[in-house]
Amino acid sequence: MTGSRQSPAVLERVAFKVSRLVEFCSKTELTKQIGHDSDEWPLVILKELIDNALDAAEEKEIAPEIEIMVSTDTGEIIIADNGPGLPFETIKGVLDYTVRVSSREAYVSPSRGQQGNALKTILAMAYALDGERGETQIETGGHAYRIVFQTDRVRREPRVNLSDAGLSDVQIGTRITVRWPEKAMRCAECCKGPIFTNCRRLHDVQSAPDAAMLLE
Repeated sequence: MTGSRQSPAVLERVAFKVSRLVEFCSKTELTKQIGHDSDEWPLVILKELIDNALDAAEEKEIAPEIEIMVSTDTGEIIIADNGPGLPFETIKGVLDYTVRVSSREAYVSPSRGQQGNALKTILAMAYALDGERGETQIETGGHAYRIVFQTDRVRREPRVNLSDAGLSDVQIGTRITVRWPEKAMRCAECCKGPIFTNCRRLHDVQSAPDAAMLLE
């Protein structure tokens, strides 16, 4: 009895592009990436956003003007600079958690910017601490953009939503507002004291302590 012979199955290697979003939304994984416990995350946010602001000023070849405001009353950590601004496409690119994104391709100071994915981690910090929702607002070029991390209640996994929050008075540079969750407000208290008071503005960053010293 003869029959048709079937060819052996051939296994094909398929490359999948896997999102790393979960890595950035876990308190444990964020702590590993950042290298600091969550109690120090507000200081990490300040350091990294000041680094970004200094780099932006260097790109534009201007003297940096950086405004810092930390308020445990409103739960906001705000950094504003006078740099070239943050293009919308860059903001969208930062939210692609399958890749690493940098808007800076040229000069990088060896004393700053040690954490390449800083903005990605900053956007996820509030969500990781709250467990349900985290919100950051980026204002640049006369527009405000709202980035919200929240739990998909069906899939029980994090989701990111980028929306237009309307017009902004920020025409020059960038202003980033991280809204710290109320349940994690205790660790934001570490920003208060002789370096950063409850609501202190620093218009001349060169008169302030080196941000890197905050985490030594």
